[in-house]
Amino acid sequence: MKVLFVGDKPSRLNTDPNVAFKGAACEKRLQRWIDEVTLKTGLAAWLQESRCREEYEIINCVDKDATYIVITYILQDWPIVALGNNAAKFLASINAAPYYKLPHPSGRNRQINDRAFIMNRLRACQSYIVSKALQHRRLSRLFILTGRNYSIN
Repeated sequence: MKVLFVGDKPSRLNTDPNVAFKGAACEKRLQRWIDEVTLKTGLAAWLQESRCREEYEIINCVDKDATYIVITYILQDWPIVALGNNAAKFLASINAAPYYKLPHPSGRNRQINDRAFIMNRLRACQSYIVSKALQHRRLSRLFILTGRNYSIN
């Protein structure tokens, strides 16, 4: 299982067109948020245990493969997190429900100044991701017990 973080469009400061948020002013903030929702939930350790190479992926909704990637996550029933309103609108336009919406990590977003608000949103995001992880763990055990082949990574 992996978590997909979907942003809006690349910053003009983006240093690598193939890596979302790379070099953007909000890159460090986004990485702190990702660490918060994956490391504190134990998700990172569980993903390593299930032999998943990466625990998350970050894309922009304007990427040429964005729709394909989102549909892949939907079919696997993996967690999808929208970063801001525009990313949420993109996900809604392709019927990518359910997903969780975090505020965009940009410095222009006034919501990031309210530390309590951000911590509440990150905790709710953790709960969403953990519920998906537990759902996958239950399914994998069910398929092991029934002898069916099922991969969680």
